[in-house]
Amino acid sequence: MISHRLWGKHVDEDNLLETHPDLMDPEWRKHAQTDAWLGAKSDRKKFRKQQKRARRNAPSPGRGRRWGLIAFVLILAVTTAVVVALGRRTPTSEAGTPDTPVPTTVNPTSVAQYAPVDLKHAYARTPADAWRKGIDGITVPAPAALGSFTAPQVGDAYTKVKQAITASRLDPAVLDRHDTAAYLALFAKDAEGAIAKELGTKPDFSAYVTELADGYHLLDQGPRTFGSMTAKAGAKPGELMVDVKYVTAYAFDNVHPDGLQGPWEIVSFVRSDESYVVRQGKNFAAGSRGLWPGDGGGSFYDSIGCEALKQGYLAPAYANPDQPGLPGDDQDVPGAYDPSLPMPDVHGCKD
Repeated sequence: MISHRLWGKHVDEDNLLETHPDLMDPEWRKHAQTDAWLGAKSDRKKFRKQQKRARRNAPSPGRGRRWGLIAFVLILAVTTAVVVALGRRTPTSEAGTPDTPVPTTVNPTSVAQYAPVDLKHAYARTPADAWRKGIDGITVPAPAALGSFTAPQVGDAYTKVKQAITASRLDPAVLDRHDTAAYLALFAKDAEGAIAKELGTKPDFSAYVTELADGYHLLDQGPRTFGSMTAKAGAKPGELMVDVKYVTAYAFDNVHPDGLQGPWEIVSFVRSDESYVVRQGKNFAAGSRGLWPGDGGGSFYDSIGCEALKQGYLAPAYANPDQPGLPGDDQDVPGAYDPSLPMPDVHGCKD
């Protein structure tokens, strides 16, 4: 506080201002208050203008949040792309050679080349993983009358063909013991002799039945099938033709599954296009009535033992791993597992 001496009295600055003549004038004080208010108002306007200018120049909170969100999404997208790219890269083994990644889902048109083999789930990572066991994988349409055959007779023909496929491709009697007696008994008497002759000829018998090579056995999970059959009127009165297009998968046992590269070494596939003829009525002799083999479209083998096939027998691919069942190493042949496609015209085994 500053002290002044005035008229012999000691006063401070605050008292000096309060006793100033101008401040004592009511009119002056009124104008001073008005000017002070106007000045303060002007200062407030300037302050608000400065705030508005600052807000215009600076990003708004909403805009900042939007840009922040966009930046986050871009960073996430880049990170995801990097992760996906790394996931798709072919892993490299310790020796520096590329390894095929282990698939986690089933491709219905491909067999995993490099994947763990589980004998309890032998069909995993193969198309057959989704197929039904035994003959149930071959669908049959609702019987309908065709030519001289009534709907029940067409249904009976479907049943006969299913029995023939079961006996020839799925029955352990034929697969393991090579016993074709029950299979032959399904055909008309006049057809048995010609079929029996073919069954005794190597490797021709494989066109009729599937026999396993000695020393190889299937797992208890049994064969699986996938396909369909259709019927149409035959070339002669009293004939009914049944066409079947199907694939059969066989899962073989192996004492050292940990040493296998993938399920293709134990799961073999046989693609078959077959035709059957059912004959009935007075136009045919009694011995000719019944089931006959027709002219089929042939067979295709995938993931099999080639040396065994030369003799007509079926063996797994691990029987001769140096000669895989398909050409082109890991290439899958269209139609190998899809009977709705044309029969493959390639030969997987080297002569």
